[in-house]
Amino acid sequence: MAASEEKKVPRATGSRFPHKVTWCITKSDVADSWYWGEARQWSSAEWAGEIHPFFTEFEKLTWGEVDTFSSESGHKMHHTHEIKDLVGEAQARWKEINLEEFDVLFRFRLGGTKRVWGYIVQSHFYFVWWDRVHRIYPVD
Repeated sequence: MAASEEKKVPRATGSRFPHKVTWCITKSDVADSWYWGEARQWSSAEWAGEIHPFFTEFEKLTWGEVDTFSSESGHKMHHTHEIKDLVGEAQARWKEINLEEFDVLFRFRLGGTKRVWGYIVQSHFYFVWWDRVHRIYPVD
């Protein structure tokens, strides 16, 4: 694809930080499993007990408030990551599901090793992956 033909990602005209968090699962990648055996699809129990309650609470917050969350060690709990920093299978899968126009992802930490990965357009979060065991971006 020529540079002039590349898809353009909609960009916000201003900061997302004063806006409330909105989100959806319309772009979720739930087919098959990762090479380490983890299913991409969340279970009904995970949805009802962890994922949906988390995002229901975050809908009450602005992105600026989300940005203030930090762990005991001082690291931001919810933040961006470049696609190139992810495990190889996640990078390849990102292209397979036609999301290569987004080179920056956003990651929510739900606690322990649980993460939700996706991307933001304007102030809307598109939930792509549920990562139970912190393998999409391993830290060991």
